[in-house]
Amino acid sequence: MNIPCPYCQHPITPGATTCPGCGTSLLREATPQSAEPTCGYHPRRLSLAICDRCGTFACAECLRLNSRQEVVCQRCHALEQDTPLPWDLREELGTFTAWWKTVVAVMFHPDTFPTFRPEGSAGESLLFAVLCAVPTSIVGGLSYMGFLSFVPYLLSSGNPSRDSVPSWLGPAMFVAIMILGPLLSAAYTVIQAGLDHLVLKMGGVTRGFQVTLRANAFSQAPWLLGAVPCIGPYVAPVWGLVARVFAYRGLHRTSWGVALAGCLVTPLLSCCLCGGIYLSLIRTLGGFN
Repeated sequence: MNIPCPYCQHPITPGATTCPGCGTSLLREATPQSAEPTCGYHPRRLSLAICDRCGTFACAECLRLNSRQEVVCQRCHALEQDTPLPWDLREELGTFTAWWKTVVAVMFHPDTFPTFRPEGSAGESLLFAVLCAVPTSIVGGLSYMGFLSFVPYLLSSGNPSRDSVPSWLGPAMFVAIMILGPLLSAAYTVIQAGLDHLVLKMGGVTRGFQVTLRANAFSQAPWLLGAVPCIGPYVAPVWGLVARVFAYRGLHRTSWGVALAGCLVTPLLSCCLCGGIYLSLIRTLGGFN
């Protein structure tokens, strides 16, 4: 649920202190002896909305969006207990069980993200992303190893030469992919979450980078499908993108529009930038000819 800006009527996400439409500060000072309602926590500020739970007048800084999509004051929001994800219960469930249950929850019940605890350490988030990359790395490594083992037969028309392809190259490729795959996944998660967080901040979210990193890491659960031959590499990115929209919206308690922008703005700008560079190179090379 959004609140209309008192100046331009642009919808505002609870927790934002400036209007994304007109840029005006929403922290309005109250006029002495004025009949306008003031914030129950900051009496010198005008109220922006009423808490849906307790009816308290609250200013822009004190408003939040809870898991039921209600506009509530900071006290009612603090009283709401966030549900831990199975990943947060690793000591009780075991790491593999907690990981698998979280994967299932993210893939098949992404609408429950608003009820999950938004906070978590960066290390825990990256560990989840790394584990999601391991199955795809195993399949990719085995595929390359099998292909390199079959190359001598292709080059020698059924009579392989032992000197054509070193026997150690296939296993070495498997080990390299098993090491580099999860590491690159962790690096990609940090970079993508950082860029997405900048867009989300411009959309008015107030929670920190660790929430964005946590949401981004959990949304990589569908990448497990990348281990499925043929269809997996095509289905996993789309499923992961949908999960990331739900994750950003749920953990940041923001609107669908802001969550969608946080997921799409960076890749779209990257495509435009790469496409522009590519076209410039073509025109430059064409000019030389």
